[in-house]
Amino acid sequence: MGKALWLLAIAVFVVSLDLRPPITSIGPLVLTIQRSLHMNAAEVSLLTSIPVFCMGVFAPLTGGVGARMGMNRAVFACVGLVGLATLVRFFAHASWLLLASAFAAGVGIAICGPLLSGFIKHHFGRRAPAVIGLYSVGIGLGALASAALSIPLARGLGSWQASLGMWTVLAVFGLIGWWPVLRAAPGDDEREASGLNAGGQLESASPSPWRTGRAWLLLAAFGLQSGIYYSTTTWLAPRAEEAGYSASGAGVVLTVFALIQMFASLLVPMAMSRTRNRAPWLVASASLTLVGLVVCALPLPAWSSWLADALLGVGLGGLFPILLILPLDETKSGDDASRWTAMMQGGGYIISGFVPILAGAIKDATGNFAGSFWLLVALAAGLVLCSLFLHKRPSHKEV
Repeated sequence: MGKALWLLAIAVFVVSLDLRPPITSIGPLVLTIQRSLHMNAAEVSLLTSIPVFCMGVFAPLTGGVGARMGMNRAVFACVGLVGLATLVRFFAHASWLLLASAFAAGVGIAICGPLLSGFIKHHFGRRAPAVIGLYSVGIGLGALASAALSIPLARGLGSWQASLGMWTVLAVFGLIGWWPVLRAAPGDDEREASGLNAGGQLESASPSPWRTGRAWLLLAAFGLQSGIYYSTTTWLAPRAEEAGYSASGAGVVLTVFALIQMFASLLVPMAMSRTRNRAPWLVASASLTLVGLVVCALPLPAWSSWLADALLGVGLGGLFPILLILPLDETKSGDDASRWTAMMQGGGYIISGFVPILAGAIKDATGNFAGSFWLLVALAAGLVLCSLFLHKRPSHKEV
């Protein structure tokens, strides 16, 4: 890539760092927040479920927002909204204000993600898989850092509000990183909003994703992948404790899973960019996820947690960027890619929100995690089936 494209890729990476901390910074501080604001368990759980739900409900608005504001300005506005929502948490001494910040952050994240997919499609063409990998790493790194540092920040700054609010710094970096995109190519917004390509020619629009069977397949696959991911991050550490690890040891198991997943989300797209055939990578990632969940479901010795880490880390780490790349393969313009991604993520995140709840209910009913992971095994089998149907790559040329 030339220097200009590298600068755009860095801007995507810096923005992606801000797309998970408003959600993942809450988890380690849940009990502290609950005691401080006198919230019950159902109320405090909304702090993480509201943004995920928003990511499903508001993602379909991406096309309208992008058309009205222009893609580049809309991304800037979304990062600003996430930053403002995070800044409010410095002053969150009432539960309603914290819940409002979760809602605002969720709306910004919901619209920003599909817009970035369209931006990558528009500017990078066949280099898109590598940039999607960088984008995925940014999301993973932001999530990992915010989860790992929330408690140390709360102790060092003297309050959980300051710990949550400090992640505004990432939004500031995102705005600074995106500002040159607005300054360097101000015409891109108008071209994207009017359906013109970089040469000023009218791009032929793809059929509406809501009327396309492959888009529904992508929605189902993304929903299954996300549901498995959120369930795994919720129940992998407790499952390790059930297998014989201490609480701190189980935390290490979860951290290793997150690290493997982050590296896989970068390396798999880079390797996949060397070929036009996505099928082997998609089927392999789904199959590794299936085998990893079977390891979790079976009554194996404690060491099996590390095997599950490797299988699930590589499998889920590969699936996320691959599923982000597929809408780009299916479409001809950045605007179309945003619409397909918005549909896929919108429906997918709504589906995924129910999976951890169902897995938890099975655990409550049976008293162990075996049934919960057998549920995830069944969903992973469905994911493998979806991947087999998503084997054909479109033959149209990149614009």
